[in-house]
Amino acid sequence: MTRLPIKTLLSLTAASLCFAAPLPALAQDAPAPASRTSPSPKQAWVDVDAVRRDVALARGAFAHIHPGYDRFTDAATLDAAWDAVIAAAERKGGMSAGELYLALSETLALIRCDHTKAELNPALKAQRKTAPLYLPLRWTVVDRRAVVLDAPEGSGLEGGDEILSIDGRSIGELREALHRYIPVDGWNDDVRDGQMTASLEFMGGAVDHFGALLWDVPATATLVVQTEGGARRTVALDRVDHGRWTEIAVEQTARNFKDAVTLTPVGDRAAVLSVDTFVNYRQPVDPDTILGPVFERLEAEGRDQLILDLRRNGGGSTDASQGLFSYLSDSPARMKTAQIMRTLDHSGYAEHMSTWDKRAINPNRMGFRKTAEGEYALRGLFTDDTDTIRPARSAFRGDLVVLTSRDNSSGSTNLISALRHQRPLTLVGEATGGNPMGPTAGSIFFLKLPESGFTLRLPAFRYRVNSGQVEDGVGLVPDVAAPDTVASLRAGTDPAMDAARAVVEARIAG
Repeated sequence: MTRLPIKTLLSLTAASLCFAAPLPALAQDAPAPASRTSPSPKQAWVDVDAVRRDVALARGAFAHIHPGYDRFTDAATLDAAWDAVIAAAERKGGMSAGELYLALSETLALIRCDHTKAELNPALKAQRKTAPLYLPLRWTVVDRRAVVLDAPEGSGLEGGDEILSIDGRSIGELREALHRYIPVDGWNDDVRDGQMTASLEFMGGAVDHFGALLWDVPATATLVVQTEGGARRTVALDRVDHGRWTEIAVEQTARNFKDAVTLTPVGDRAAVLSVDTFVNYRQPVDPDTILGPVFERLEAEGRDQLILDLRRNGGGSTDASQGLFSYLSDSPARMKTAQIMRTLDHSGYAEHMSTWDKRAINPNRMGFRKTAEGEYALRGLFTDDTDTIRPARSAFRGDLVVLTSRDNSSGSTNLISALRHQRPLTLVGEATGGNPMGPTAGSIFFLKLPESGFTLRLPAFRYRVNSGQVEDGVGLVPDVAAPDTVASLRAGTDPAMDAARAVVEARIAG
């Protein structure tokens, strides 16, 4: 989620992307009916009338307000999905809290917007902080295979081991069961594998976060693993609580832009510039104070080959991404061409919504113009997001290679797509996870469902990006494909960086 700078009290901003998924299969895939007297937070009962009221509020708010609601999935399909939630509740006279959360998550995933998702209610959040529901290891899914990246000493696991099953469920079965709940931008479904193992947006990756609602989770997990040599063994691991999981399983990278920029010289003419996040609202700085010295050094040392590594960058603040754009562009240009709200009238829903700046809930109509499609575009006078960005004095004029990954969403994909439209560059790595035509987010509304206590994230804005001719909803495809593989993870190699250096070396030699 992002929180972006504004010019006036009329504007809020941010960045994200949207997608689509199959119609929920609630009848066959929901957990068994829960006991109405059980104290378990996931089995707390929500009666059928309460489900109807919460679904009616959610359906109405999203259809009325979400700026990308039917962008990738038609309204009739979404209506059928909301109806399916109610029908599932009517068959049993209600739903457990866990069932309702899963049904809401599956329906919201149909919108195919990475900033559109359900948060756990307070009771489930509290349980997640103390209950041992999480696998104590760092792992990933590539090529539909699960690979251990790091595991605690004495766990019986080694880096490079392939996980074949968890508690009797194969990785294929887990993917099939869990993908439907994971939101992605547009049609970039490969991103879901990356969200299987770890996510800071949810409390755990999909295996832990949604799996704990789908199945009974034993305190000790049973994993069947296979070594690189083909030997199989069974490993028992004690699950941990969320705090411990975060320490073990979440790769520690910079959380703020001021700490996320690193320059590494390569030979006499090249360098690698890593920018791991654009988040600049927790500990804000003027981007020029971070980027200026970097590009002045490149200029002073005569380096004309730059590898920009954005693979860990999911997005963040507009000022940081626009700041980097100013040091990489070769002429004045805009990154975004429009910032749009679907409606300015939030009556009937406003009392259930909150956001970090309440002025977005009741926006000033004078700050908007009505579009031909009947939506509302924020006037350029009132937002920095659509400004023309002029090249910085020490802007880089040499050859540019950009490393990409499925973790690139919202702001990072927008930067890459705008740069690609504006200047020559070479993309190396994986297809991006974001939508190069522009995300939905800006300000995020938090819609509180009064009956169940779940909060739904509802984006306020949609952006049009200065990206040229690209396919809406599909990530940017690299010029040189160099994804991680099971073999590269086991060998500790970096295919994308190796490929990028090969491109640079060929240019220098040529």
